[in-house]
Amino acid sequence: MTELYQLGIHALSGLIATRKISVLELTDALIARCSALDELTCAFITPMFGTACETARARDAELANGQLRGPLHGIPIGLKDAIDVAEIQTRLCGTYTPELHAEVWRSLDAAGAVLMGKLHCASYCLGAPGTGDLISFARHPVNPACTPGASSSGSAVALATGLVPAALGTDTGGSVRIPAAFCGIVGLKPTNGLLSRDGVFPLAPSLDQVGPMARSSRDCAILLDAMTPRSAPYAVDLTVRLDGLRVGYVSHFDTEAGATAEHIKAVEDALAVLKSLGAVVEEVTLPPLQNFTDCFLPLMLSEAYSLHAKSVAHDTTMPLNTRTRLQAGATIDPADVTRARARVGDLIRAVDTMWERVDLLVFGVVPGDPPRIDTIDPLAYMHAPMLAVPANLVGTPAVSVPCGVSKVGLPMGFQILAPRLDDDMVLRVAHAYETATCQTGRPLFPAT
Repeated sequence: MTELYQLGIHALSGLIATRKISVLELTDALIARCSALDELTCAFITPMFGTACETARARDAELANGQLRGPLHGIPIGLKDAIDVAEIQTRLCGTYTPELHAEVWRSLDAAGAVLMGKLHCASYCLGAPGTGDLISFARHPVNPACTPGASSSGSAVALATGLVPAALGTDTGGSVRIPAAFCGIVGLKPTNGLLSRDGVFPLAPSLDQVGPMARSSRDCAILLDAMTPRSAPYAVDLTVRLDGLRVGYVSHFDTEAGATAEHIKAVEDALAVLKSLGAVVEEVTLPPLQNFTDCFLPLMLSEAYSLHAKSVAHDTTMPLNTRTRLQAGATIDPADVTRARARVGDLIRAVDTMWERVDLLVFGVVPGDPPRIDTIDPLAYMHAPMLAVPANLVGTPAVSVPCGVSKVGLPMGFQILAPRLDDDMVLRVAHAYETATCQTGRPLFPAT
C-alpha cells in the first residue's frame, strides 16, 4: 500500500482534485510523519503544524464550494528559513520577524499550498551546517555523520525523508543543487532573476536565486508554474523523447573538480540514457572550471561581507564556521572584485558561444560523496574549483537530477544546464531521464 507521504505533488494533486483524499487528511498524515522522524532529521527549524491544519480545513472548504486553485491546491510545502513568512521569526539568518511574506511564498499561498513550516539552512545561508552550530542542523538521511549539503539542506532532507512533497531553497553557488545531489532529490536553480528575491534573506544579491525542490522534475515544474505564470506552463511542456537534442558533455569540469571514478561513471551513464532517448552527445570544452570559481569567490565573499559585517561583529549567536566564512570577505581586494566582474563577461561570452553548438550542457554537481561533518574545513570551498558555480555566475538554469547511489549507498546526481530562460528545456530533459530510468519520485529513505 502506498502511503500518502510517498507521493509527490502531481499524484497528490490528482487525489485532492477528485476528492479521493482531503487536504486535512494529507496534512495530518505528513504531520505524523514529521513527528515520527523529527529527532532523526532535524529538518524543521520552525514547525507550523497548527497553522497548517487551519489552512488545510480552509482549502477543503474551498473544494466543497467548487473552488480549485490549481495543481498546488492543498499541497503541503516547506520553506527554507531564509524565505520570509509574515509574523514568523527567522532564526538562522540572524534573528528577525518579518512583517510581510516573501513574494514567492505569496504566489504559492495564492496557488493553494499549505505551509508546514520553515526548514533548516546554514547560518546566514553560507556554506553548510557545521559542528559549531548552536541549533541542531538537518541530518543526512542515509548517514547522519555526513553533511546533507549546502545551505538549503533542510529542504532536501525533508523531501528525501517524506516530510513534505515540495519545498523551496535558495542557491547562491549551489545551495539548492548540492543538497539535492547529496540527498537524492531534484533541485532547480532557475535562470537568474526569473523568481523574485523580494523577502528572501540576501547573501550575495548578484548571485542569489530562489529554487524549487521536489522529488521529480515534473513537481519542480508545477512549483515554478505557480511562481512564474506564463502562457505555456512548464509542467505541461514535458516530454519523454529527446530526438535530435544536442548535448555537450563538459567532462573536463568533473576532472578538474577531482571527481571520483564512480561519480564520473554515473554522469556518463546518465548521458548514455539521454543518447538512448535520441539525444546527440559530444564532449565540449569551456574555460577551466577554476576560472569560474576564481570569479565567483571574490564577488560572493565581498558582497556577503559588505552586507553582514555588522552581524559578524555583533551577532553572538553566529556559529564560528559562519563567522570564519563571512570574515574571509574582509580580505578581498576591491581590485580583485573589479577584475572578477570584467572576467565574468568573458565567461558569459564563452558559454553563449557554446549554445550555437549545443542545446544543453551536462556535468556533475559534486565531485564525490558528502564528507563527514566533523572533517569539514569552513573555508574548504575556497581551495578547489566548484562544479555548481558556473550556472550562478553566467545566469543559466541548472537542475540537479538523481542518477544512482555510490558504493557506500549515498545518492549521486548530475547537472543539466541550458541557455538563459530555457528553464523548460532542463525540466523536459530531466523528466525524460527520470521516465526512462523509472524514477518514481518517492522518498528514497521511507523507513521510520
